[in-house]
Amino acid sequence: MEYEQRSSRLGYREFRRHWRSLAAVTIAASFGFPTLAFFSIGIFAPIMAETFDWSFSAMMGGITLASVVILLCGPAVGRMIDRRGPRRIAVLSLAASGLSYMTLALSSGSLAQYYVSWALLSLTGIGATAISFTHIINTYFQERRGLALGIALSSSGLSAMIVKPLAGVAIALFGWREAILLIGFLPLLIGVPALLWGVPKDSASLGGQASKLERQSMEGVSLRQAFSQRPFWILLAAFAAIAFANGAPIPNLENILKTHNFAAADIIGLTSLIGASLIVGRVLGGWLIDHFWAPLIGLVLLICAACGCWLLSQQGLSNFEAMMAVILLSLAAGVEYDLLSFLVARYLGRRNYGAIYSMLFGVFAISTGFGPVVLGGFYDRQGSYAVGLFICAVLLVAAGFTLLTLGRYPKLPQASDE
Repeated sequence: MEYEQRSSRLGYREFRRHWRSLAAVTIAASFGFPTLAFFSIGIFAPIMAETFDWSFSAMMGGITLASVVILLCGPAVGRMIDRRGPRRIAVLSLAASGLSYMTLALSSGSLAQYYVSWALLSLTGIGATAISFTHIINTYFQERRGLALGIALSSSGLSAMIVKPLAGVAIALFGWREAILLIGFLPLLIGVPALLWGVPKDSASLGGQASKLERQSMEGVSLRQAFSQRPFWILLAAFAAIAFANGAPIPNLENILKTHNFAAADIIGLTSLIGASLIVGRVLGGWLIDHFWAPLIGLVLLICAACGCWLLSQQGLSNFEAMMAVILLSLAAGVEYDLLSFLVARYLGRRNYGAIYSMLFGVFAISTGFGPVVLGGFYDRQGSYAVGLFICAVLLVAAGFTLLTLGRYPKLPQASDE
């Protein structure tokens, strides 16, 4: 009891001491990569597909291309973050990715040009991903790491709540090209100033805490050792399936609902639930993984997402069923990044967190990128998403049970133990 009370006090002090860093990361990550692009492409895809006569699978190919870039470049960026710190890399990346996003407004009907814009966005944005943002949170929070990660990564929900309505209004007032320019300006206008305000210059401004935090971050395995660890491969397999199956429906959601003959106003209302549900999923999920065994929490949330996919695959979908499907999908999507970050820190440690997490994040990203394309391909060929959504449901349940094989949290070695 005394230990629990002391732990609770420590957790409270973490939030009191580092609230600015937590707030800054939450704000900046809302406009980071691939969050901004992921939650805005669904708004622009139907317009661009109709304007240029592109298929939905071709449109979603931009996400796939971005995922390949993350997979190839993520480990190098992760090692750079481990050495030089995440703040400066995230600031530069946020600014450059915003400018790169604006090049989508120059689309002229050439898919090659469209993919070049996505490649540029990916290369410039890779430093403003969860690799940087979770690194900051894991540095400052130990006792309440799950909740802190949940709050910080609820940024995806904030992004969905801000970007989708803002893009819709901008399109109606000015046109889709002008809307893209506006969305691309958000990282520079909001994200960069937030990080500069709230996150201290890497380690240097932490004063007497610097050496302590650095010692705390030394527990864990090396990158080479991680490859021989069973948890690494379990996480790789489970989150590849999670990313594919839970990432596939959301960018296609507007069109999925359209196939169920929902009116445009109803579709906007239903998809607006994504943002709030993501926030609830991340904060609630973060609190739960602090207090219960994280793999079990993951299984429960993935079963919820599987139920959402199954509902969307049914004929004669009612408004209530559609609402429940969107909420269930978004709750699980709201916890996947922080669950991965938490599990990496608990099973593999923080000594080489950037390098290890970036490799898993790269696989996660490429699976997320292929999911929307494959699901869009089902629609292009069959005129229905039903089979693809059912496959997603099966993968989500299988991934949840795979997480259970991680076993108990291990005692991780210190650098001095090697």
